[in-house]
Amino acid sequence: MNNSEVLELRKRFKKTSNTITRISGCYVIGMERRIQTTIDASFSDLDESEQFKYLDLFKKGLSGVIGKNLMNLPIKSAEDGSSKARTELLALKNSELKNKDMLDGFYRKVIDTYHSVGNYLILLIHDVYDVLNKTSDSIKLDESEETYTYVLCLICPVNLAKPALSYHEDANIIGNRERDWVVDMPDIGFLYPSFNDRSTDVNEVLYYCKDPDEMHSEFIDGIIGCKEEKTIIEEKEMFNTIVEEVINDVPGFDTFEVVRSINSQLNDMIENKVFGDTPVINKEGMKDLFKGSGFAEEHMPVVEKKFEEVAGEDSEIRVDSVREKKNLDIKSDNMQIKVKTEAADMVEIRVIDGRKCLVIPMDSDVEVNGIVKRIVEELENS
Repeated sequence: MNNSEVLELRKRFKKTSNTITRISGCYVIGMERRIQTTIDASFSDLDESEQFKYLDLFKKGLSGVIGKNLMNLPIKSAEDGSSKARTELLALKNSELKNKDMLDGFYRKVIDTYHSVGNYLILLIHDVYDVLNKTSDSIKLDESEETYTYVLCLICPVNLAKPALSYHEDANIIGNRERDWVVDMPDIGFLYPSFNDRSTDVNEVLYYCKDPDEMHSEFIDGIIGCKEEKTIIEEKEMFNTIVEEVINDVPGFDTFEVVRSINSQLNDMIENKVFGDTPVINKEGMKDLFKGSGFAEEHMPVVEKKFEEVAGEDSEIRVDSVREKKNLDIKSDNMQIKVKTEAADMVEIRVIDGRKCLVIPMDSDVEVNGIVKRIVEELENS
């Protein structure tokens, strides 16, 4: 799914326009792995105030950045093409959350798989969406193209409210507020089936994770039967490691110049639409980037080796995970400089008084802590 498709579904989570048929779930005492209470209702039967609060949770489960908080995960299949996870998820969707035994089995599987010491809420909704046709300029028509039915599952932490003072009306005093258990925004969740090309895709799951550093691989593998994909953060770290190790192993190249060159090449390639629908860099693409940065053919075995060691021989790294679209960030222990990518060429490396220096031309006004130094006027009067 792309950002537009995610947003299309997310926009429907409104009191006046949602078509959610059913909501189910259970409140779990984490330490005891015990279900305290359950939810099972038609969504339209809930109080309006409750609906609004639930809708906020659903919208959060479809928010974030593709490749970071939201991951398109293909469902793993056996050698014969079958998938137990896909069969179970399809059955859950097709049940419209009305099969109690199936729901109880799903809850128990989540409880046995999901790692959490705190209390949490397992939340499920079933929705039916009549997908309208769109013109080439994305204007919706009145005719329905297909009916997209799906389930959205969220795992929401439930925590004690923070201590606070409050007004007690019955006693007319200010005193300690009674602490109750509050449902927080989801930690993880998934949408099944995916809404790829604005159509049902039973072979893929859209996975949500609040913290990309805590993907909960046990849930991804055990509940939705998918292979965990690398996040933007992980891909960025891999790419940086490859570039850094190649520079360290090939003497004579300046880190700043190589990084600037590689980033400039990636931005130019995106602008010139060199890539397909999903811009990625493989081992050969990495070699081309280093060649474009002045590395010779004799250095390519080093690039190949580092790529295979860090990323894997047949791996692909998404370009949007690694290129800097706005600024190059230059840091040391004592300073930090941000340079707009389109102006990166203005920064030079020079040896001054025997020391290697970054040279930044001061041919425009400079602001320091909000105070402007009028450089332009000085240059005109000099």
